[in-house]
Amino acid sequence: MRFFFDHDSNSFYIDVVNDSIPHTAIEITQQQHHDLYAAINAGCVIFDDLTYSAPRPSQFHEWDGQQWVHNVSSSDRYIIEQNQTVKNLLISEANEQIAVLQDIIDLDMRFSDEERQLKQWKKYRILLTRINANQTEINWPAKPE
Repeated sequence: MRFFFDHDSNSFYIDVVNDSIPHTAIEITQQQHHDLYAAINAGCVIFDDLTYSAPRPSQFHEWDGQQWVHNVSSSDRYIIEQNQTVKNLLISEANEQIAVLQDIIDLDMRFSDEERQLKQWKKYRILLTRINANQTEINWPAKPE
């Protein structure tokens, strides 16, 4: 059994499995196959001499031809998307709390300090709506008790 690696497609071939092996593929040992396969799965870049880089540090790193470089704009976009998701979830939670508390008050089914709680949740919801989620660092308001 012979093993091959094609750097152009970052693909492996085994002669008994693959009918066609690209002419650009080079023969490698079984151990190299194992090592390179593990390196690719770990996010490494395979070089022409079959050595490889360190694993990709995060989804926000890109290979610049010599090293991994943190792509700040990609990272920031991700954080902003997450902030918007969190903001929406917190507003939804506040809406649910407000609806239940308002029902309790409207139906005169008060048990304790629901009016105070309603006011706190409404203030919290307003604070949430004022947050600009298009930034990477947000000081979220404290959730009412």
